Amino acid sequence: MWRFGLICIWALLSTADIGSAQETTAIVGGRVIDGNGGPPLDNGVVVFRGDRIVAVGPRNEAQIPPGARIIDASGKSVMPGLADMHVHLLGGWDGQRTDLLGYSRFMNALLYAGVTTVMDTGNFLPFVQQLRQEVAASRLVGPRIFMVGPLIDGPDPVWPPISLIVASTSQLPAYIRQLRSAGVDAVKAYAGLSENEIVALVRAANAESLRVFVDAGARNGTNVVAETGIAAFAHLGASPVSDEALKTMQDRGIASITTLAVYEAQSRRRLVDGAFLKEPLVADVMPSVFLDELSEYARKPLSADERIRADRNAGRLSVAKANAKRLQEAGVMLVAGTDAPYPGNYYGEGLHRELELLVEAGLTPLQALTASTKNAAILMNQAQEWGTLASGRRADILIINGHPASEIRDSRNVEMVIQNGRMIDRASLKVDRQKDAGFRMAPVYSPGQ
Repeated sequence: MWRFGLICIWALLSTADIGSAQETTAIVGGRVIDGNGGPPLDNGVVVFRGDRIVAVGPRNEAQIPPGARIIDASGKSVMPGLADMHVHLLGGWDGQRTDLLGYSRFMNALLYAGVTTVMDTGNFLPFVQQLRQEVAASRLVGPRIFMVGPLIDGPDPVWPPISLIVASTSQLPAYIRQLRSAGVDAVKAYAGLSENEIVALVRAANAESLRVFVDAGARNGTNVVAETGIAAFAHLGASPVSDEALKTMQDRGIASITTLAVYEAQSRRRLVDGAFLKEPLVADVMPSVFLDELSEYARKPLSADERIRADRNAGRLSVAKANAKRLQEAGVMLVAGTDAPYPGNYYGEGLHRELELLVEAGLTPLQALTASTKNAAILMNQAQEWGTLASGRRADILIINGHPASEIRDSRNVEMVIQNGRMIDRASLKVDRQKDAGFRMAPVYSPGQ
């Protein structure tokens, strides 16, 4: 199959007007991880022209098109750009305060880490609309953005500034029409909605060809919510998934976004030694004021109540990891997401931590990588567009110094990011500490109060 496909594509390229060397690029000699979950292809070739991949195959069968630019990836891995399918593009580091003025800082952090696609799962609608618009037009550097717009919550919303409040199900059709007009990619139900309200939301969303993802709080992963007609849970859930819920998820094709990183952040496990703050994916891109604040937060002794909450969340992390393993084995589609930002769960770096936690939970490195590539694209009905390295797919490509298919931590060693066929200048994405405006986060408010 490799040979037949390559012969056809090379023949096509040899007779076509391929233009300048900058238009056609061949990445040669690398270990190709195509995102489908199969064994890597050693000594492979990936060729792209413009924003599309045109060939993937073994090096010894490849005929590099004349005039192509050559990138030598010998000893390295070549893989699809990563996707974080649960973020909130609000800035900051603590999960409560926002840094909207510093949008370039967190957009840069994501792309620096090789995250070429994100799904924003709750935000100020005009703000995230404009971010998506400007990235799509290449006027703003950042990952491709999918969005749900605001949360749809009950009469006492947890996050009032970014929520549509439901006091009656009669409001839902108008809400959905407005969101559809705004161009959302899905709708997100939040914890304050009852099961009956979620059913009504699903009905209204389906009428506008939209699907519903849900963060049902303590009911994540439960059968009563799975039966409402949702397309995906936004979290794995911190209670064990029942046999009944598992069967419903299997039968209805309900996906689960993983977000193990946020459970770990709430357990404060990463703050014990703070070593992650020295990781290049954090240290190179996090503003100085954030690094200082987070370091101070990590050093602060815990009160008795804070210790109880941290221990409780450590238990939830253990349960969520067990759920990940069980769902994976049962064939339920897992999609990697982080719920960034939270303390110890920053944009970009947090996704690499998510992959490590999935492996810690019992997935193989290849299964974890698939959750952040192919599965993410499937979730968004975009599997023919991105998520894998194959002819016709969008040229979102990473070159990694290492072998993440066997050692997941190597995914952090991002050497090159190619987005839509364009080489990203990663050095330009680092925080310039001399020129950074030093924006502080907006004042905190207590969620749910």
